[in-house]
Amino acid sequence: MIAGRMTERVVLLEPTVTRDKFGSEVTTYDDFRTVHAEVQWKSGGTNLQVSELFPDGHIEVIIRDAHPVEAKWRIRYNGELYHVGAVAPNRVKGLKRLICDKVND
Repeated sequence: MIAGRMTERVVLLEPTVTRDKFGSEVTTYDDFRTVHAEVQWKSGGTNLQVSELFPDGHIEVIIRDAHPVEAKWRIRYNGELYHVGAVAPNRVKGLKRLICDKVND
């Protein structure tokens, strides 16, 4: 992948974990930053969960290494939410590859 193809924009969503009045952890996601990215569609289809079909998608997103993003963050791309499962840095090129799965909340 070449960094010159960063023609897409994605929104990085940072998780914040708080506790509700019953002591349970509640995770919310706040807009952190909109960044230029290269997005590659990997696979997609439908997934059967609890006798319902949900859309399933996997993408890889390349962003600049300067953006602080970690696993368990989320991104918004084309109106869809994706969970960042892993971050693979490429320090030689100054890039990060985000391995993402579609969120079915």
